[in-house]
Amino acid sequence: MEATTLGSYASELRFTSSAPACSKVNYHVDGTPYFNVLVNGNTGADTIWGQKQISRANITEISCQVCKQVAMTPAPVEKKPENIELKPTLFDGQWAGAGNNSFGSAQRWTLSFATTAAGKAAITGTMEGNFPTVPISASGTVSGSTLSWLDQQTTCSAKLLTDVSLAFECHGQGSVQMVMRRQ
Repeated sequence: MEATTLGSYASELRFTSSAPACSKVNYHVDGTPYFNVLVNGNTGADTIWGQKQISRANITEISCQVCKQVAMTPAPVEKKPENIELKPTLFDGQWAGAGNNSFGSAQRWTLSFATTAAGKAAITGTMEGNFPTVPISASGTVSGSTLSWLDQQTTCSAKLLTDVSLAFECHGQGSVQMVMRRQ
């Protein structure tokens, strides 16, 4: 691993893995854990910030794991009973938003919500950025003006602000928050 100081509080890290495909690199900077997933082959970069100048000596506990390759399967959609009419929620439809995640990487999310049962919704869409497009497929729970779901190891929620905007956030090993608009 090579660390290049960008300023008094930032450094750019460059990663190279011996695995030809997806790898997750874990490391600590001054005791704070970070990770980077190499999705475009075996190299990648990350910019980190600290309270003091960052050098290679500040980076410890470096480990690399090869990601398990699994086929993406859509979340099952519950079928409604034929004699009960589903009432759509204010979430139903397509939403889009853009913002930076907690690592400073720009992301654009496009999500569609569809009522599947009382208090339940299907979530589909994509997350795009400086990495291959990530498909989103999950089942969520509607409680009042909040729709929440778990997508793999990430907990996400959407809270209606108005009928055309919502506050969206996801938290896992990193996080992202943004306002999404109805499309």
